Amino acid sequence: MRKVHEQVRHDSRSQLPRSLLAALLCVMAAGAALAAALTPFGPWRAQLLRDHPLAGRIFDAAAGAEITRPTLEERLRRAKIAILGEVHDNPDHHRIQARLLAAFANGRERPPAVVFEMIPTDMQKRLDMILKLPEVSADMVFDAVRWDDSGWPSRDLYRPLMEEVVRLRAPVIAAGLRRERIRPVSRDGLDAALTKEEQAAMQLAPLPPALMNALTREIVKSHCDMIPEEVARRMTAVQRLRDALLAKGVRDGYRRQGGAVLITGDGHARKDRAVPFYLKRHGDVPAPLVVWQAEARKEAKTLADVMPKDAPPAEVADVVIVTPRAKRKDPCEQFARFMKEKKRGK
Repeated sequence: MRKVHEQVRHDSRSQLPRSLLAALLCVMAAGAALAAALTPFGPWRAQLLRDHPLAGRIFDAAAGAEITRPTLEERLRRAKIAILGEVHDNPDHHRIQARLLAAFANGRERPPAVVFEMIPTDMQKRLDMILKLPEVSADMVFDAVRWDDSGWPSRDLYRPLMEEVVRLRAPVIAAGLRRERIRPVSRDGLDAALTKEEQAAMQLAPLPPALMNALTREIVKSHCDMIPEEVARRMTAVQRLRDALLAKGVRDGYRRQGGAVLITGDGHARKDRAVPFYLKRHGDVPAPLVVWQAEARKEAKTLADVMPKDAPPAEVADVVIVTPRAKRKDPCEQFARFMKEKKRGK
C-alpha cells in the first residue's frame, strides 16, 4: 500500500493521466472497504487481543462456519425474538448490541420490546413514566432506573445501546431480580420468594439432574473454585429465578409488540439451560435467535476454544461473535480477598 501512495504522489507531479489516477484511487478504496469488511464491528474499544485471528469474526454455531454481518442481520430481521448476550464490562459488546438491535427492528411495523436483565422489576413504573415523555434521552432512562447505584458497569458502557433504544422509541421491560430477594432465595430456596403456584406459572420445576449438575459446576467455577458444591447448589435457585424472570419479560414483550430483544449476560443466554430453556418450557412463543458474544483467548484457535467447555457451541448459542478482551482485574484475586475478609469477620 505504501508503494501505491508513493506512486500516486510521484505521478501527480508528472501529470499522471486522470483515468489512471482514478483507477488507482478506486483500488485503494476497495482495499479500505475490504479491511472494514474483515472487522465488521470495529474499531474496537476493548484493549486486549485486538489483533487476535478470531476477533471480529462471526460464526454460525451449528455449522461451525463463519458468516458475514449482513447474513447475521438478515437472520435478526427474520426472527421474532432475539437474545443478545454480553460480557457485562466489555464496551464493544454494548456497541454491537446496539447495532444488532437496530437490525432486528429494521422494517418492523412496531419497535420491539427491549428486555433488560440490568433493570430490576420494581423499576417498571418509573420506566413507563419516563418513556411516555415526548422527548427522552438515554441519560433520562439511566437516571429513572437509578443505574449509577445499581452495581452494574458504568452507564457510559451501555450508552450506545440505550441511545438506540431511545431512538427506536422501543418499550423497555424491567426483568432483573431485585437485590433484596437474592440472599433469601440463595439461603432458603425458591419457596422463600415464590408460592408453589407462582413457581408453576414461571415453569420453575427442578432442572433435569444433568443440567442441575452442570449449573452447579459452573457456579463453583465462576467463584474460582473457592466455594463448596453444596453452597453452589443453593445458589442455583437464584440463577434459575433470574432466568425465569427474564423469560417472563421476553414473553410479555413479545405479546405486547410482536417482537422482543433480551439484553443479558452470556450465562443467561445459554440455549441448554437458561432463558431459552424456560421459553421452550412455556411453549407459547417462537424460539429465540441466540447471539453469544465471546471474548478472544490468547491460545484460542477455533470457535470451541472461546466457548464453554461443558457443551458443544451449537447447544449454547445460534450465532457467536468473537471480540477483543476487556482489561480487568483478576476476579479470582478479588474474590480471594473477599473470602479472607469474610473469615476475619467471623
